[in-house]
Amino acid sequence: MGHLGSEAKSLCLAGGDTVQQHPLLIALTLLNLSAVLGDIDHDEHGLRWGLEAALGLMYNVFSNVELPEMVQAYYLALACHNAALLDVKLGRWAEAQELADEGIEFTKVLGENDDHLRSKLISIGAQAKHVPEGFLSEAVNALNGWGEERGVWNLSFWDFSMPEIQEVIRVLESTVTLNKLVMDQKDDDRRYELSVENRNLVQLMMAVVSCHCLETVTISGTDYRPRKVWRRVKRRGFLETSWYASALNFSDVWGGGSQMPETGPYQGLIADINHFSKRLVIALLIVANETDGIDLSDNGINAVSISMLADALNHPERLSRTRACRSLVLRNNDLDPAAASVLARIWDSVQQHDEGKETPDTDGDGFEDEDEEYDPDAERENETLGVTSLDVSQNTNIGDEGFNDLLQGMSRYRRFQVLRAENISLTAAGCSRIEILEQTRLDTLCLSNNALGCQGVATVCQALARCSRLRLLELDGCGIKLEGAKALRELLREHIRIQEISVANNQLGDDGGVEVCMGVAESNSLKCVNLAHNGIFSDSAAETIADMMRTCQTLVKLVLSGNHLDHVGPSHIGSAIEHSRVLTLQLEDMGFTADSMDDFLDQGAAETQDLQELVINGNPIGDEGLAIIAESLSIGLINLRMSKCGLTKASQAMLLSLVSLSPNLQRLDVSYNDLGPEGCSDMVKWMDQNDKESFSLNYLEISGCSLGDEGFKQLVPVLGSLHYLGLRDNGITSAGLKSVMSANQMVKLQTLDLEGNRIGEPGLHALTERFQKEHKRSLWNPKQLTSMIDLEPALARCSATHSKSALPDTVKQIVHFTGAKGILRNAPGDFDHAD
Repeated sequence: MGHLGSEAKSLCLAGGDTVQQHPLLIALTLLNLSAVLGDIDHDEHGLRWGLEAALGLMYNVFSNVELPEMVQAYYLALACHNAALLDVKLGRWAEAQELADEGIEFTKVLGENDDHLRSKLISIGAQAKHVPEGFLSEAVNALNGWGEERGVWNLSFWDFSMPEIQEVIRVLESTVTLNKLVMDQKDDDRRYELSVENRNLVQLMMAVVSCHCLETVTISGTDYRPRKVWRRVKRRGFLETSWYASALNFSDVWGGGSQMPETGPYQGLIADINHFSKRLVIALLIVANETDGIDLSDNGINAVSISMLADALNHPERLSRTRACRSLVLRNNDLDPAAASVLARIWDSVQQHDEGKETPDTDGDGFEDEDEEYDPDAERENETLGVTSLDVSQNTNIGDEGFNDLLQGMSRYRRFQVLRAENISLTAAGCSRIEILEQTRLDTLCLSNNALGCQGVATVCQALARCSRLRLLELDGCGIKLEGAKALRELLREHIRIQEISVANNQLGDDGGVEVCMGVAESNSLKCVNLAHNGIFSDSAAETIADMMRTCQTLVKLVLSGNHLDHVGPSHIGSAIEHSRVLTLQLEDMGFTADSMDDFLDQGAAETQDLQELVINGNPIGDEGLAIIAESLSIGLINLRMSKCGLTKASQAMLLSLVSLSPNLQRLDVSYNDLGPEGCSDMVKWMDQNDKESFSLNYLEISGCSLGDEGFKQLVPVLGSLHYLGLRDNGITSAGLKSVMSANQMVKLQTLDLEGNRIGEPGLHALTERFQKEHKRSLWNPKQLTSMIDLEPALARCSATHSKSALPDTVKQIVHFTGAKGILRNAPGDFDHAD
């Protein structure tokens, strides 16, 4: 056989005046010769005659001789098949892959008359690419839009081996027909080196995001839009599949009206899937990120899945349309010391970029000149850098070891600014290396709810004295006593930039409180101080607080909630208000009564002060106390919160006086007081009878006030002037909601909160019917629009549960209805659907 093939080759190649063989015949003879040589394992020679001679000659013939396209395609596919088979025998995998892919392209012309060449080429290609034959067959279909499920490729039944990943990437880079990719890998026991696999998965997700025809990628049951991952799609729920869908125009709801958030909200999104699938999602979220930050809280992320975060953030490439992640939130995951060590690698890629760069210092105080000219190129350069804000709070297994690893990582990045590490089991021993944050631009440090004790706090304060950019420090619930308070005093008096400090829920007592207040009094930068729940009682401590308020000229907010001052204490603090610059006072749950409120406001002497916000929730001041507040705080007051203060329907006149005499009052909270149906009637009537310019109130919280349907109906006149109306837990029924929706009144509400009421399907029907009518009316004549709730509707979340009232079992009550201009909240429950 070999002798005959050789003779045929010689005859074909013989030249002369009398014998001229057709070039195509020569090519076919050489092709057959290569097949014969392959059969007898002369693979090198067979490949030379089949590839270099036969295939090359065919290309030359078909470029010069006119032959039917199908004839050309058949012979070229056959030649590619033979050459690819020989390459496989020789272990030349890349060449075999190229020839198999080329041959499959030729079979497109042949259609069903391909003499099984396509399946043969797929079989050879699968060997060359080290993937199952069935997988490659699906890949070919996905690439070309072939098969029963055109446009959809379900990868859930394959192993996601490295060769398979590479083939998926190849398909995504070339396809123009694939619109959906499905991935649901059940096997979490991977056989590949983690970092290598992560790099491949990142490349895969880059191909996913770059594939313009791909509309959806489904990972473990959740759909994502590759180019807007923050707008993930979940299954359609009750509202979308009932008559409400037409009433609320859900096709518009799911349209492009949603605004991109500042931080991508992915809390709990991947909590219930395996860690391989978690890594897939994390890779997609990082690669496709368009937001400043990413929130991956409550997702059960551990050392395995966190590795993808580090590898994806360190990947040297990033798509031009996406953004670097500046802020990373990982609260309440499964992070331990091992995971923290892996997480610390997120700054590896920026370490070399950041090394050797000195922070400009034009004024000698360690800070850049704030008036320095803005450089957009420098800003774009910063965009390529790393995470500047990290929140690992509520990961109780991190401990001292994990915390130190994180410090080591972030200290390598000069631009790092914000660290939040609440409740991570940090102790005094773990605070010893906080001093290395001096190398960064640390702006915010939160170590609340860790057992630091006085020793740990002293160590922290000593280290932070050298962090010249520190602005905010939170040490709530850290077991701070007198000695720790002394350390805080030294920090506050020495630090030139710190603006906010919170040491709530510690054990300062009177003496410790005095120490902290003396430090605040000596500060030239502090704006906000939180001393809540610290066991501060004595008159002398209250007097020191008052002196602090008068002395610290930068202080604008003071929180004293939970400290039950002695009888003279309120008077001391009240007398200091008009001699200070404090704008916000939070005095919740301090045992204030009408008498102590009178002492606090000095019987009207504070009338001319500039206090803008007063929070006295949980103090039993009663109606008499409200009268004192209405009389004394009517000029600069903007926000007043009096929830659970023992108010009754007798407060009608005082609420009217408060609103009518407080031209700047914008927000009023009187929730969970027994006002009854008539409690707000006088105030509402006055607002209805006066121009909007006469008052500023646009936020009214009256939840839990026993309004009922009658009280709800009395609020109709102010629905055109309020932006927010909170009506939770008020016994409102469908009848009340129907009555309000049928009223011919302007509705300008942005938020209507009806959670915890007894509204069933009839009420919800009335609500949606009203919105539909207003929407149609606005289309005919926008100037006649009487409701702003339904402008650009966008459903963000709906939740429902079966009604506990006498409604039929089929009736569901809606918990959250949200729109771009409105929100309706009703009964408790969870029917979680869509963002």
